[in-house]
Formats: sequence, structure tokens, C-alpha cells
Amino acid sequence: MDLVAPVTGLDEFAAVVEAGPDLVELRLDLVGREDHPALAAACRGVTLPLVATVRSIEEGGAFAGDADDCARLLAPFLPLARYVDLERRFRTLAPPCREAGCGIIASVHLGTMLPLPELFGLERDLRSYGDIPKIVLAPSSDDDLLDLLSFTHAVSKPVCTSIMGTAYRHGRALLPLFGSSFAYCSVGRPSSPGQYTLGEMRTLAALLGPAR
Repeated sequence: MDLVAPVTGLDEFAAVVEAGPDLVELRLDLVGREDHPALAAACRGVTLPLVATVRSIEEGGAFAGDADDCARLLAPFLPLARYVDLERRFRTLAPPCREAGCGIIASVHLGTMLPLPELFGLERDLRSYGDIPKIVLAPSSDDDLLDLLSFTHAVSKPVCTSIMGTAYRHGRALLPLFGSSFAYCSVGRPSSPGQYTLGEMRTLAALLGPAR
């Protein structure tokens, strides 16, 4: 499991890097566009791997543009990023991102839960254009959470699964134990409700992981 910490504003970039997550997510939809040149300049001196993300309003972010606008936001960061997070609506951007040397996190964020057959179908669709499917859902019952844990355990790897909202936020700590490659956690402002802090997730991973 790698711990991913988001940067939601230029003012918190240094603190996120100093905290030392395994990856730093650049939430380009949340960082003001006027700050993107300064953010790109700051990234050039960083050795931590970067994830460039443009999250749409429909999936919990702040971006309201089309694929062309998304491409313009991503362009300065492609030479710097190890991964680009692309929602299905932006899947046509995957080839140029790959040409720039970036891996693709193919993501979907839904404010609901899906039956297991649909989950496996969604994973196949995401993997058709991405290297790592990322599926974030909102369980509404213990059975829903158990299904998501079972799916994470059974599906081909690598995969990232996580929880939307706060009701089942404990699933964020459990899913890596069942095979999720990434856990997203905050250092400054959380990028979504229910995130644990980086320190909390490190503690939970140590407490819940195999004894040494």
C-alpha cells in the first residue's frame, strides 16, 4: 500500500512534501489556475512521485470543463508526473499522457454502491484505458462494505478502491488490507470528506497490518 497525500492549494505544497507520503496528488481542479505555473515550478525540485488529477464536479471535484480544457490543465504537469488520474469522460486523453511517460489511474467516483457483477464490469472498462483502476464508492450498509472488500480481494491487481463520504470511512483503513494499492489521506485540507490524515493512516496501517 502506498499513501497518497493531496495538494489542494499552492500554500500547502511544501507541507505535504515535507510530510513524506509515498505519492503527492496535485489536485489541479482545486488549486487556483493562477497558481499552476508556480506549482509546476515547485514540482521540479521534488523527488516524490506525483499524480496529476483533474476531478470533475460530477465526481466530487471542482472542474466543469471539457476534455480539451482538461488537457490544457494537465499539459504543464505531464513531464513531471508519474501518473495522471483520468475519469472515464476524459479517457481519450490517455494516449497523449502515455506518450509523455505517465501511467494512467483510470478513476470513477460514485455516490452509491454497485452490485458485484457491475463492479467487475466497471473494473474491466477502467483497465481498458488505464494501468490502475480506481473505484470510489459510497456503501450504505455493512453488506455493501463487505462486498467492496471482497471485490478488492478478488479483482486483478493493481487496483485502488476507496470510500466516498464519512459513514463508512473505516473502510478506507480496511481496503488496503484486502489489496488496494493506494490509500488517500490528508496533510493539509482534505480533498474529500472522510479522509484520515497521513499520520492517522500510518498508525492504522501499523496497528492493523501483519505483526512483525
